Amino acid sequence: MGIMDSSNLSKMGLSKMGLSKMGLSKMGLSKTGRSHQVVFDPVREAWVRATPEELVRQKWIRRLLGPLGFPKGLLVVEKPLRELPHLAGVSVPDRRLDLLCYATGVHSFYPLYPLLLIECKASPLTESALDQLIGYNHHVKTPFIAAVTSEEVQFGYKEGETYQFYSFLPAFKELLQWVKR
Repeated sequence: MGIMDSSNLSKMGLSKMGLSKMGLSKMGLSKTGRSHQVVFDPVREAWVRATPEELVRQKWIRRLLGPLGFPKGLLVVEKPLRELPHLAGVSVPDRRLDLLCYATGVHSFYPLYPLLLIECKASPLTESALDQLIGYNHHVKTPFIAAVTSEEVQFGYKEGETYQFYSFLPAFKELLQWVKR
């Protein structure tokens, strides 16, 4: 399901989201539930509650699928650590990942392996948010991580014992080239 014009939206009892500040009004559909707004998630193919963090997640999902060229079939949303195939049988904390991007051919043992872990925040990024992301990645072990808000991104990779962070998110093909060097 994608973007529909206004006449089709009104026939279905839907309206475009009044969130032009975040750029979501042009990105998908929304509707109002009993007491809350919902937004369509193209990865989960389901309507989800439009919390502030969810709106950030949806904005980045659309960026990943659009200009950054990430394949939809390689993205997972809100996945518990214990359900990640490469962590089967490993004791992990009871936590959920916001976004995880997989790739093929990047690990010698696993045909499908996590490439990029993304933590979405509704409020400005802090050192605490980056520490949370690094803590998650201690278990997931992706080569790349990113913390994002609607307005900012901190993309990082581990160099030695520390992470190097940059204020952009590379395209899927660039990450693959980088990791396969």
